[in-house]
Amino acid sequence: MASRSGTLNAAMSAPHLKKLRFQASSKLAAEVIGRLLQFALIYVAQRLLGPANYGIMTYGLAVGMVLAPATDLGAQLIITREIARDRACDRSAAPRLAGSGLTLKLILTLCAVGLLFPISWLRPAEAAFATFILGLSIIEASFVEYFGYVFRGLQRVEFDAVLTLLLRLSVFAFGLAALILQVSVNSLAVAYLLGNLLAALLGYVWLRRRFFIPQLKAKRSELLVLLRQALPLGGAILFSIGYTRTSIFLLDAWHNSAAVGEYGVALRLTEPLAIIPASIMAAVFPALSHALSQQGYAATRPLRSKTLGALALCGLLIAAAGALLGPSLIHFLYGDQYAGSTAALQILALATLPTFINYALTHFLVVVRQQRLNLIFNVIIFVLNLALCLWLIPQLGPGGAALAVVVSEALLLVLCAVALSRSSITRL
Repeated sequence: MASRSGTLNAAMSAPHLKKLRFQASSKLAAEVIGRLLQFALIYVAQRLLGPANYGIMTYGLAVGMVLAPATDLGAQLIITREIARDRACDRSAAPRLAGSGLTLKLILTLCAVGLLFPISWLRPAEAAFATFILGLSIIEASFVEYFGYVFRGLQRVEFDAVLTLLLRLSVFAFGLAALILQVSVNSLAVAYLLGNLLAALLGYVWLRRRFFIPQLKAKRSELLVLLRQALPLGGAILFSIGYTRTSIFLLDAWHNSAAVGEYGVALRLTEPLAIIPASIMAAVFPALSHALSQQGYAATRPLRSKTLGALALCGLLIAAAGALLGPSLIHFLYGDQYAGSTAALQILALATLPTFINYALTHFLVVVRQQRLNLIFNVIIFVLNLALCLWLIPQLGPGGAALAVVVSEALLLVLCAVALSRSSITRL
């Protein structure tokens, strides 16, 4: 045991931690720049389209956010974990693993697009086209994300960072051109579609030229094995996305598109902050997976503790700033146009603290192959969130939807913390 602990300590030495900090920093920098471009585009669209039309856009993007995870069912995180475990050898399995995941994703994408058709055309006539195109664009963006996860598995997070930046840049360029030519939800939706398609093609070409060609001729048995591993995680992701988007659908049903637009503004100011934990975990997750395969879960405690401490501090500072300065920020950016977003923004800011910590805890569960717990926990919070939304949204509107998110994230934190403290996991 002493020699094994010594080996891990060497692996977690200053040079190794420096590499992780570089990878996380490069990912964070790319996300910050990309999100600023995205916010600039969305901000112009919010002001030009107004609450009602922006509500149509928010609804269409929400449909895509719900369907996109169904195109891989969590397989991309499993692929990252397995490639990271394989990198200690000769990486011969990476093309096969990446190809199996991509094959499964293509098959599931056909199913998701099939669902998108009826969902879109059941919408009012003025919203049907935008809903379909925006939903399809988010599905395209999920392919960019998939290639990024492959790069993470190879512990080349900087490639994922650049690809993410190219995605945001292409959408920004196409979107700005669309708004200049014609101010409408439909033109902006087409811009999203073209920008995401370009980034997805670039990701595939880059993977082929810089690393390897994914082996798309996966055996049925391999796809079934991957699917069995991914399904619990995929279900967890679907329920997680579902609970964060249920409020949008209920606001549209019980209030109107303007209420959806007001809540959408609050989401646009808070959700991008997830780039902080996402960037950190992009570097930490493969490193933990690799270390666990050699040394065991308990020995990774120093890295896990540093990760949780950094995320908790960031979340606390952002939560305090958002709760105190939220009204001033809304007034500065929008005047009185989106005054109904103020309460939702302040409440969603409070959710930042548990959300940041949950990013790490849910990844830790995947590292120890307990993704089924992620599914169970997300089913529980989905049901809780739905009940809260049914109770709070009719009374409080966007503010009620935000309050449901805070309670749901707090419960998820408790569930994950209890699960990770169990002896059956700590002995791994």
